[in-house]
Amino acid sequence: MRTRTFIVALSVCSILACGDDGGSEQGGDAGTSGDGDGDLETGDSGSAGDGDGDGDGDGDGDTGDGDGDTGDGDGDTGDGDGDTGDGDGDSGCQPDPESCAAGLVCDVISGECVEPGGDCTLAGPSTSCGALDCGPGSVCDDQGGCIAVAPCQVVSCEGGQCWGAVCACERAPNCATATPEQLNGPFSTDIFDLEFADDCTAYMVTLRSGPDYLRRMTPGGTLSQWAGLDNLNMGEVKVLKSLLPQTPPAPTPWGGDINTGAGAPQTTGGGSLGEVAITYTCCPTCGCVGNTVQGVARLIEGDPVPLPIVLPAIATQGTNGPFNNTPADAGPMGLTWGEDLRLYVGNSQLNGNFDTVDLDAETQEFLLAFDSRVTAAAPVSAVHLLVALDTGEVLRFNTNTKQATPVYDFEVGITTLSHDSFSGLVYASLSDLSIVTIDPFTAEVTDFGTMPGIGRVTVSPDGKLWWVPVRHLVGNLPMSTWDLPTSF
Repeated sequence: MRTRTFIVALSVCSILACGDDGGSEQGGDAGTSGDGDGDLETGDSGSAGDGDGDGDGDGDGDTGDGDGDTGDGDGDTGDGDGDTGDGDGDSGCQPDPESCAAGLVCDVISGECVEPGGDCTLAGPSTSCGALDCGPGSVCDDQGGCIAVAPCQVVSCEGGQCWGAVCACERAPNCATATPEQLNGPFSTDIFDLEFADDCTAYMVTLRSGPDYLRRMTPGGTLSQWAGLDNLNMGEVKVLKSLLPQTPPAPTPWGGDINTGAGAPQTTGGGSLGEVAITYTCCPTCGCVGNTVQGVARLIEGDPVPLPIVLPAIATQGTNGPFNNTPADAGPMGLTWGEDLRLYVGNSQLNGNFDTVDLDAETQEFLLAFDSRVTAAAPVSAVHLLVALDTGEVLRFNTNTKQATPVYDFEVGITTLSHDSFSGLVYASLSDLSIVTIDPFTAEVTDFGTMPGIGRVTVSPDGKLWWVPVRHLVGNLPMSTWDLPTSF
């Protein structure tokens, strides 16, 4: 089980500490140290320990018997003898992964040199990042710092080498969604998109003739519904989530509970986990004329207007959209929350435009013009979003530098991008009905499966991938699921 820590706070600490050549680990208490052998170590707050791993504490002075001496050479794991690779917390192979013998790799979780491909092994090449090298479990923030990515929570650095720390190799769900039978009931009537909050609460939006709806179903099966504005269609629904929701609760700057989303949705400002946003869409040939207002809305539960527009848009239309359908391929698309607590969306004023809205400041900002219409987006790190275009191109967008880096070109449309917080992979659903995984930083792509019909996919916190049919196009097919890997 990992310690729950919110990645926005972590990424700031990560950047500040990566230049420290003293083997610092961000996110830890400054006054404690530990060697990973399971006993109390000298330097633990308020405690003293032998560091030899035998834990007998008899104090008779014999070598390696718990007398508190370090470097006693008893050979036990965790003896504090300064040897690397024995798991006792002495500096392992992480600061110098090339020190491993031929045929072995440095596992940054254990600090051991191990055979490649073993269970619970996190290894791989480092990426140059200014004066630093970002090893497994970390990536470059494109500004000279290394930041943590799944399955790790923080970054440790020694000299110029950094790596991910506080990592987990087993999926640890802390909630369960409503049952497939419940979610395939009235909740999913006319469904177009599906999203889960960190506490497994499900949200959906419709695409239908007449008024559209945002619906919510709690894990216990309680259904709620909100009608949209006028006769606007709805396109996407996104919930503000942690990139590491499977970790234990930790205080957040806004006082929310990362485990349950308590206090959300908020009635003013933004920045609470569990907040919900949707897109309103309307195609120029579907009754929208001139500058008919559509755009991004947020849920303000209990308000007389529960889904007000916070980022206005005008009618835009895709001609090569992934759904091959005029209403489904219209309006703003690529809605996502960033880990900077801002909303991002494409095509709000022109196909390919990418904009953001700050809910607290109530300001809208144009960021970048992509070469083609945006169809999907998902956060993948504290500063990176993965963005898909209707040409099949996938790019990594940095929310700080406002620059985009090509990742992969599928040459077919992409209907969804959904990030898995356990593996760090992104699941993409394509217009040819295939489902693939994308590593957003190495561009490695792997086939996963095939959708029963045109639709979207989304990862739920309990370790499943959901297929979401576009009922407007494929009829009343039920949603279905695949189990995702539980370990590596």
